[in-house]
Amino acid sequence: MIAALQMYDWAEVRPRTDAFWARVQAALHVEGIEAPALLSRPDDIASPWPAPDLVIGQTFGLPYISGRCGSAVVIGRPCYGVEGAEGATYRSALIGRADEDGELAAFRGRHAAINETGSQSGCNALAVEILRQKLDPGRGFFSKVTFSGSHRASAGLVADRKADIAAIDAVAWALFQELEPVRAARLRVIAWTTAMPSLPFICGTDHAAHRPALYGALHQATLDLAPQGASVTPGIPVDVLPADDEDYDPIRKMASRIRGLRLAPNMPPL
Repeated sequence: MIAALQMYDWAEVRPRTDAFWARVQAALHVEGIEAPALLSRPDDIASPWPAPDLVIGQTFGLPYISGRCGSAVVIGRPCYGVEGAEGATYRSALIGRADEDGELAAFRGRHAAINETGSQSGCNALAVEILRQKLDPGRGFFSKVTFSGSHRASAGLVADRKADIAAIDAVAWALFQELEPVRAARLRVIAWTTAMPSLPFICGTDHAAHRPALYGALHQATLDLAPQGASVTPGIPVDVLPADDEDYDPIRKMASRIRGLRLAPNMPPL
């Protein structure tokens, strides 16, 4: 039996994540549902997603709709309360350097940082914004793409002048501003992308029958940790709304819309 909440679990944020999980576990205990005392933090953050004995986990929207989570069942949609995350949705901040002007169109032929091609917020959101603004990508809108491995690394590449633009998940952007203020001060938000459903909480098939109680425990934990009037803690939900598979159809439609688009000559079509 495992529980894993690694989506925004940066090293500095782990005490917050552990405190949130302690509240969730306590609420589950009241319902008579057994849950691990400690969160699992495997090097491969995707490994818990398809596990049948996953009590509660969190995944990205694109892996969920593409089948990388196996038969996992969606439980709820978190609300984070930071800029760019309205209700149970989130956007990506397109970031460039603060000492450079220009909208997205001005970045044609420049160098982009992308966390990975399997990312809704770091890759697909950027691709759709290029299409939405009718900026014909042709054989590649950017001259080059560097795959960074994480939103934090992508933001760092732009701040350190090793790339020119990146799409950063709204919650990750809030965390970057909090935890790396010096580097964040070198950056600006060029634009915000289209809102998409937030990163889903899921459970494995062994626990699907407990789905209402699992959702209730997540919701109760947000009430316990974020009483009325409290300030937002980046990376920790301020609320959780119910969710069904259909809530993630917007991500399915987005993935279909950009299929075959090439962002740069050095990367394959999406």
